[in-house]
Amino acid sequence: MNLALRDVRRHLARFLGTAAGLGLLLTVVIAMQGIYAGMVDDATLLTRAMQADFWVVQRDTRGPFAEASRVDPSLEARAAAVPGVRAARPYTYQLIQRDHRGRVLRIALVGLGWPDDPGTSLPLVQGRRLQQPHGEMIADTSLGIPLGETLTLAGEAYRVVGLTRNALTSGGDSVAFLTVADTQLVALEQPPEALRLERERVLERLRRTDLGRGQPGLEDLAADPRWRAPALASPPHAAVLVQAGPESRAAVREVLAGWGDVTVYTQAEEEALLLGGVVQRARMQIGLFTVILTLTAGVIVTMVIYNLSLEKTHDLAVLKLMGAPSARLLGLVLQQSWLLGALGYAAAWALGEAVFPLFPRRVLLTPTLTWLAPLVTFGVVTVASVLGLRHVLRVDPARALEG
Repeated sequence: MNLALRDVRRHLARFLGTAAGLGLLLTVVIAMQGIYAGMVDDATLLTRAMQADFWVVQRDTRGPFAEASRVDPSLEARAAAVPGVRAARPYTYQLIQRDHRGRVLRIALVGLGWPDDPGTSLPLVQGRRLQQPHGEMIADTSLGIPLGETLTLAGEAYRVVGLTRNALTSGGDSVAFLTVADTQLVALEQPPEALRLERERVLERLRRTDLGRGQPGLEDLAADPRWRAPALASPPHAAVLVQAGPESRAAVREVLAGWGDVTVYTQAEEEALLLGGVVQRARMQIGLFTVILTLTAGVIVTMVIYNLSLEKTHDLAVLKLMGAPSARLLGLVLQQSWLLGALGYAAAWALGEAVFPLFPRRVLLTPTLTWLAPLVTFGVVTVASVLGLRHVLRVDPARALEG
C-alpha cells in the first residue's frame, strides 16, 4: 500500500489546486528567465548573422547600433584593397515605422552589399536570397508578412522573397534585409511637396548666378526630378564589414586601425559594446527582477510544501505510534512533494509552450534553463519536505493526537 497515493486520493481537489498554483508560479519564473536570455541573445543576434571579422565604423563611434556612424562609400574599396582581406561589403542600418494592412510595423532595415552579399549568411526558413538590385527583401517571420507579399516603402513595392527567423534588434524589433541602394532610397525619402520646394530653391539659386543666366537650358535640367548632379556624393554607409583569413587578421586590423577616419572593432568587441552599452541598463533591470522573482518563488514553494507537511502532523503521529519507521514517513512526504513538483513543472512547461510565442519579446529557453529549472524545483521541494518532516518528528505523538 502506497500511503502517499492514498493520501493524495483523499485530498485530490486540494492537491490538484496546489499543483496548478505551483505551475502558474513556475511559469512566471521561467518566462522572466527566458525573457532575460532572449534579450541578451537578441542584442547580439544581428551582429552574428553578418558573419564579419571586423566592423569598420566612423572614427570614435561605437558602431551603427549604439550611435550614428557615417563612413564614406569609398571605404569599401579601400578596405578590399588591403592585403589579406577576403571580402569587404557595405552595411546600413535604420529603424522605420510604417502602416501595412491596418497594422503598424516597426522595422529595422539592414542594407546588404548586393551582388557580393545577397544574404548568403542569413539562415532562411523559406524562400530564397536576393537576386536583383531593387524591389526584393528578406524579412523576419515576426513581421507577419508572408512570402510573396509586397510592402510599400518610399513609394516603391518590395516583394518578400525570403523569410528568416529570430533576426531581431537589441530592442526586439524585426529586421528586413534589402540592398544598400534600396535602404538609402528609403532613408532619403521626402514628401513630393518637399522635393518640389527644394527644386524651386535650386532654380532660384541658379538664376542668381552667371552660369544660370548664361545657360538657360540648365533650368530645365535642374527642374527634372530624375536628374542628380554628378558632383554630389553618394549617401554614406553605417559601416563596412570586413572578412579576413585567420592568418592575416592581426595584420589587417593593424592596417585598418592606422586610418584616421575609422575605428575597427572585432565581432566580439562589437557584441561587448552592445551588451555593455546599448542594453546594459535594461539587462541589469530585468536581470535583477528575475533574481528577485526566482528567490521569491523559491520561498513561496518552500512554504507551500512545508505547510503541507505540517498539515500531516496528526496522520504522521498516528503512523509513528503504530511503529512506522522514520524512513517510511519521510518517503510519504517526499513522494507527495516530488509528485506535486513534477505536476507543477509539467503544467508550467505546457502553459509556457502555449503562451510564450505570444509574448511581444522573445522568450528564449536555453538548454541550461531547460535542465536547471526542473532540478531546482526538485531540490526546493525536497529541502522543504525534509524541514517540515523534521519539525513534525520533533513533536510528541501523544500531544499531537491530543491536538
